[in-house]
Order: sequence, then structure tokens, then C-alpha cells
Amino acid sequence: MSRINLLFILAVLGVAVAPCPAAGEIRAEADLRVRQEILDGVYHFTPDHDRNWIRVRSRVGFQAFTGSSVFHLRLTNEHRHYLHPDQDFDWDEVILDNASWEWRQDGTQVTVGRQDIIWPGGFLMLEGHPLDGSRSIYHNAVRLRSRGERGSLDLAMIRNFRYDDLVIIDDEERALSDADEVGFALRFERGGVHLAVIHKEENDLDLRTLTLNAGIDRELCCGRKLTGDLALQYQDGDDSLHPGDGWAVAGQAFLNGSVADVARAEAGLFYYSGQGNDLRAFRTPWGRWPKWSELYIYTLIGESTPGRVHVAAWENIAAPRLTLTRDLGRGVQGKLGASYLLAPEPDWQARGLLTQMGATFKLGHGVDGHLLWEMLDPGSFHDGNNGLPPLTETAHFLRWQLTWAL
Repeated sequence: MSRINLLFILAVLGVAVAPCPAAGEIRAEADLRVRQEILDGVYHFTPDHDRNWIRVRSRVGFQAFTGSSVFHLRLTNEHRHYLHPDQDFDWDEVILDNASWEWRQDGTQVTVGRQDIIWPGGFLMLEGHPLDGSRSIYHNAVRLRSRGERGSLDLAMIRNFRYDDLVIIDDEERALSDADEVGFALRFERGGVHLAVIHKEENDLDLRTLTLNAGIDRELCCGRKLTGDLALQYQDGDDSLHPGDGWAVAGQAFLNGSVADVARAEAGLFYYSGQGNDLRAFRTPWGRWPKWSELYIYTLIGESTPGRVHVAAWENIAAPRLTLTRDLGRGVQGKLGASYLLAPEPDWQARGLLTQMGATFKLGHGVDGHLLWEMLDPGSFHDGNNGLPPLTETAHFLRWQLTWAL
């Protein structure tokens, strides 16, 4: 057993037996999420293009507060009922989703163990292991956060594994990421401007990346807000297709503001470089999640390369994007969106027009929900002439979801 695994097991035992003094507090947590997802024509790279499943995720845990310390433990299970194609039912795993000790003092926090790490917007840092979907997003990390008059600092030392050795019940030996990973992430923010650096090493296939990031998240006059990021990435390694070293680039820029006091609009664009003569394909360090689309994360699987599943792999993709949101009353918010997806390499072919329509709502007593419909009208990039499985007919993604939290 590796030392890192032993440390995390000891952390779990510490959480389980930690005494809570009379002056302390134990706070229970539990939530349930039920969603049905219908994918029509999305799995174009398989003989059966359609999927229909119901996903049920349950989480239970607690936080124990004692002095300046907080102990956190959370267990998670998510199982799927496949309606199409028909599959035998499986309760799936119960995993150790969070197990951490945190020390807090005068604007400083130190967190050790299995924990969620989310940077604002999630452009580069959110998802610790993209291959198991939205079941969990944890990192195994030591994290330091400090906030003061001169700004805020966020530093994390991360060690994630391709396979989880701490499954509690019914280990499926499921790959969580493409490789074992080790790295660090540092972010400094002051006055709505941030600078960040992320170093990441992936083992088997071997790849080292150093990502430098500068961005803005600032309120402007008249209720407008400007957000943007620019990321420059150096890569070195052997991914079997493109060995050696090189540079990659990614960015986003959006302006958000009110429209006639009846809705809010957000307009802008995003860009992730692809493999070409001058640039390499950008590898978002820990930003592989449905930031831009729920439908298209599955379409990208058709672009997988040896040893690497491209689910939510935002690379060689760019788009202008417009979204509108409006409060509809009674806790309901509606949203419309459109993105014209492009592939920068080899020659800026159209991936297609992606449209989105959805609504979120609150029912009270801890119950929330949402509805979502996405539609992709594929472009010439998907015509089958780029060495990829063809996608020539309109694809749809539909979801309803209900969540309850204690």
C-alpha cells in the first residue's frame, strides 16, 4: 500500500472516531438527485446512436466542528437504470467522496484529504476525475487558502489516481481519469483580476503541462459584468500521437448585462487550440466538465485517441456564444442559449449550431429541479471526412431533474 493511500485511510479513521467536545457541533448532510437523460443521435460513434437512462445519486455525511478544526466525511452512490439500450440493473459503487480535516484561523484555511476544489467559473479547475460523470468531482489534495486586504491566495498540491483504492462497497474498478496525476495549482486574485499557474504530470501516457493563466471577473457600470481568461500552456511528453513539446492556448471572454430590465444577456466567445502546425491541442488541467454543453461532452467521445477518452475534452473547439436568462416568477428562471461551434484545426470547419433551452425551479422544503433541452445541427466537421465517425443528422439531449437536500 502506498504512503498516500495510507494517509487517506488514516484521515478517514480520524474523521470517524474524532471526539466532539460539548462546545462543538456535528452537522449532518444528505442529498438525493434523480435525473432522466434522453440522448437522441448523440452516440454517433456506436452502432446504436441513442441512450435513455435514469440516474439516481445519493450522498450522506457529516461535518464535525471542534475549535478551529472541521472534519468532513461524505459517502456517495450513483446508479443508473438503463431504459435504452436495455441493461441489467446494478447498484454500482459506494465511494468515499470527501474525507478531510480543515483548520481555520483569521482568514486562513488549510484542508488535507479528499475534497472538492472549484475555482470561480471552473475554466481550468473543477473536475478531479472526468470519466465517472457528475457523480463526484473530488481531488486528493493539501490545500491552503488565505484572504486578506492584499488579495486572496489559493494553493493546492494534488495527487489523483486513475483508479480509486478507497471504494467502500462493490468496487467496479472503474477508470476515473486517463492516467495517474500529480501536480499543483496556484491562484492569486485581487480586485477582480487573477493570475494562476498549474503544473500537472500524467503517468501512462506520460504528459507534463505547465499552464499560465490571467483573467478578469469585474463588475462594470450600469449592472454589467466582464469575465475573461487567457491560458498559455507548455506541453512535453508522449501521447503516442504527438510526442515532443509545444505550446497550446485557450481563452474566454464574456460581457453580461441587463436587457431592457426584463432579462440578462451574456455574449462572448471561447477558444481551445487544436493540434496543428503551430499549436498543440490544449489540455485543460482540471476543467473537463459540461461547462459549455451537456450534449457535446458525449459527441467529443467520438474524437478519442489511443489511451485517452475525450469525454468533455475541450480542445480544438471555439464558438461565439449568446445566452439569455429571465426570472419567470414563483422561483422559476428560464434560459435560452446558442453557440456556433467551430474546429480551429485544420481550417476552421463548422462543428455545428448548438441551441439550448432550460428552466430551473424551486419547490420548497429543500427540493429544486431543472429542465434542459439541447439540440445540435451538425456542420461540415462531422461529415466523416476528417477521420472521425460521421454525424450528419440533428442530435438532441433532454433532461429532467429533481434534487433534495437536508
